[in-house]
Amino acid sequence: MDTAIFSTSPRRGIFRREPRPEAPPPRQASNVNILLVEDDPADISLILNALRRHPLVSTVSAADAPDIALIQLESGHLKPDLILLDIHMPRVNGFQFLERLRRIKAMAKTPVVFLTTSYRITDVMEARRGTASFYVVKPDTFGELQERLDAVVKRAASGGWDK
Repeated sequence: MDTAIFSTSPRRGIFRREPRPEAPPPRQASNVNILLVEDDPADISLILNALRRHPLVSTVSAADAPDIALIQLESGHLKPDLILLDIHMPRVNGFQFLERLRRIKAMAKTPVVFLTTSYRITDVMEARRGTASFYVVKPDTFGELQERLDAVVKRAASGGWDK
């Protein structure tokens, strides 16, 4: 069966039949909407500063309360393409957040990158078990932070963690 899409002709205002393309074109890098879940105000400020300078970042939302972020995600008020998540936070830690996030149907495949100060191998292993997409240790300098975030954003923009 021949499938077709219809488009309006700009000259006559009539419909014409066009064949559906065989395969979609290769994915181009696109702008990324990011949610940062981090409880430390100084880290929020640094990370937002680095992300706002990135040409592939469209919007950045920051949440200092992971439980409130989960409510916003569940209600559909937040629809990030990528979530940057700290591990050690009060009330709901990063692992608990990730577990609850994966229960939200619309967020089940959203890429989550742990961005944390923890070098502990147990945290790295727990992140892998919890379906995190990647694990990044926060560096000591702003320049290094920009470099690490640049790699994460570029990967997300190019579909490296497709949903």
